[in-house]
Amino acid sequence: MKKKTVVILCAVLAVLIAGGGVGYSFLPHPLNYPIGKIEPAEKAPLNLISETEDSVTLQKGDAAPLRILYLTDMHLDGKNATSKDTVGNMLKAIEKEQPDLVLLCGDNVTSGMNRARCRQLGKIFEQLGVYWGGTLGNHEGDNQWSITRDEMMGIFASFDHCIMRKGPADIDGNGNYVINLLNAEGKHIQSVFCLDTFDEVSDEQREKYGMTEEDSEYDGAHENQVAWYAQKAQALKADYGDNYKSVMLVHIPLAEYAAAVDGGAEFLYGVKMEGICCTGYDNGLFRAIKDAGVTQAVYCGHDHNNSFGVEYDGVILSYLETSGYGSYGLHKKGYPEEEWLQGYSVMDILDDGTYSFREETYYNMNR
Repeated sequence: MKKKTVVILCAVLAVLIAGGGVGYSFLPHPLNYPIGKIEPAEKAPLNLISETEDSVTLQKGDAAPLRILYLTDMHLDGKNATSKDTVGNMLKAIEKEQPDLVLLCGDNVTSGMNRARCRQLGKIFEQLGVYWGGTLGNHEGDNQWSITRDEMMGIFASFDHCIMRKGPADIDGNGNYVINLLNAEGKHIQSVFCLDTFDEVSDEQREKYGMTEEDSEYDGAHENQVAWYAQKAQALKADYGDNYKSVMLVHIPLAEYAAAVDGGAEFLYGVKMEGICCTGYDNGLFRAIKDAGVTQAVYCGHDHNNSFGVEYDGVILSYLETSGYGSYGLHKKGYPEEEWLQGYSVMDILDDGTYSFREETYYNMNR
């Protein structure tokens, strides 16, 4: 066969492979759940008061405590059985808890061909009529057939009840914004800072921070995100007064999680059943939290078999209860069902900004 013919055949084959891959990536690969049969939530929704590129303000509609339901690491990856179980239990939790707001803590819609699943997740919350938001995790966009993090954020934000915001264009990441929560009288009671923690640390950052091969591979908030948080926290304190309170939501735990445990910090609640896969360098975020003096606690996901909280230098560092069956978990390792960690977390915020926090397993919920 002539060389020219071989080159042509190879070029045609490459085009076919590329075209097939692009076509395959646009196939639906939906969730196996009857979304059209979902009934609206009974609870009256929050009222959207204002929004900017990096903030959303919501007001409670009645005098009851404002309830947030947290879900993390659902890994809605297109595996029909596990995704159906995850969505089903998520809906049961929402029906049981009747939250005012649902926040997702990353690794929400993962794997490839996930455009349709992202839209379906948005449609679920539209059917419910419940406001929702949160962060992305390290597995959004890491599959070669996945949509980008930027497109995913755009799909989510296109839904009326989604309060996710990409954040300022001049800082890194997708999902740097703050949710300000007001009571029925319009008084600020709590804020939730959401920060993107990306996926793996880059070679450039490794060199910048002098990291070795022994250091964690995981990324965290970048310096310009930390600066944004510090500026925003002070601005909101000036707006709302010295009693301004907030918590923070990130996917990958801060390095201080490991420092707290290694230093013998006493667990406030929960269990540690695996190593802490935290940010691999000191990005200055914890120092900024301490300097700002307005953030009481940090909540994360990422490590599916950890579910605990500790206090470290006056700040609570806590995991959220893992919510998905499509990822590694206790059910794959032979543990009895009553020891599975899959579930959700609930925060009830009072009018003075204090709150209670609890974690529930699906096992207990379904009993």
